[in-house]
Amino acid sequence: MSPTDVLPGPGTWGPIAELVLPYDPTALAETVRRRRRGLVVRLVSLGISLVVLAAIYAWQWDTISTQGGPYWFFPAVGVTLALVWTAVALVGFLRARKDLRTAPDGIAVRMGRPGVVVGTAFARWPDVETLEVVPGGLGRADRLRLRTTDAQTGLVPLDQVVVAPATLDGTARAYSAGRRGVDLSRLDN
Repeated sequence: MSPTDVLPGPGTWGPIAELVLPYDPTALAETVRRRRRGLVVRLVSLGISLVVLAAIYAWQWDTISTQGGPYWFFPAVGVTLALVWTAVALVGFLRARKDLRTAPDGIAVRMGRPGVVVGTAFARWPDVETLEVVPGGLGRADRLRLRTTDAQTGLVPLDQVVVAPATLDGTARAYSAGRRGVDLSRLDN
């Protein structure tokens, strides 16, 4: 889908009188690359820890087997923590890879004098109930959300568009003649 394709809303959109932001998977690809590297680092660290621990136990097996508990407790805690962090890194990597694979094509956000399109939801400026940036949650990017008076909801992750939230706010205020802006207050929490 190109910026000139027909989108929901009025047909009076023009190339100069609007802001058109296509989906951009570049940031998602960087996140996948960074999380893959973090997962590899965690796996290598876990492997080295297990090899060192096995070498210590092989070297001091007689002492460890006679002394018992204290020699098992701290290594067990260390290995458990390493496994938990590795699992967290794996989940983050798999989530980012899934987000990249399912990233849509086309126009993510479109603002002009007639109204706003966020994702697949369109609203004329008087019909916008809320236009806000909401936190994305653990390991997810913040999202631009449009809710309309007729219960449509559009949602676009901000890591899939190449513009700052403050730019979206200024653009919304300009095109809506000051009636609407992007609520950025939830980013402070």
